[in-house]
Amino acid sequence: MIKKNVVKNNKEANEYALNKDTAFQKDKRSIVRGIYFFLFICLCVLFFVKIATHRVSGVSMMPTLENKDYLFIIKGKKPSRYSLVTFAPKKHSADSYVKRILGLPGDRIWLDKNTVYLNHQMAQSNPTPENELQLSGSDLPDGTLKVRVTWEVASKLQGLEKIPEGQYFVLGDNRNHSNDSRHLGLIDQKQIEGVVSFRYYPLNRIGLID
Repeated sequence: MIKKNVVKNNKEANEYALNKDTAFQKDKRSIVRGIYFFLFICLCVLFFVKIATHRVSGVSMMPTLENKDYLFIIKGKKPSRYSLVTFAPKKHSADSYVKRILGLPGDRIWLDKNTVYLNHQMAQSNPTPENELQLSGSDLPDGTLKVRVTWEVASKLQGLEKIPEGQYFVLGDNRNHSNDSRHLGLIDQKQIEGVVSFRYYPLNRIGLID
């Protein structure tokens, strides 16, 4: 009789330990699921706070970006030279443009009539006929960027020796079909919505954007 009681007690003890271990495992899994759920919520919040989307409209950034490409942009990220950024133009604040940064705050800048030189020693240029607008840009052998701007923009840049702090010079990659700093002037930091980081559509062109 005593032996049966001992066996019974051992069995109950084993069942209790097993149940306790099972309950502990369930609690552990619940805690892990809770942590994962919390991290998921944090990532969602971070995504909506730091990430925005942009739909490319037009051909001004071809071949890098094509019409109706869909992009992720990182809000608040400081742009660097050659970064692609989206911004709201001052005269059409409801619109959103995407362009490439060519001129940074502190870059040297010169004017010859309506020809702008950025960065290095100003090169010789031919006289520009009055009111001529040439929608092209080129890099001179010493690395200086040379572009022609509208006379309105030229008047705004008159007297500058450097690009002011918090302002940028932007161009479209398809320069013959781009409305950029040649027509809009310098872009203010406050206008910039974010730095382009990733193309998520179309699927055959999905990937990081350099």
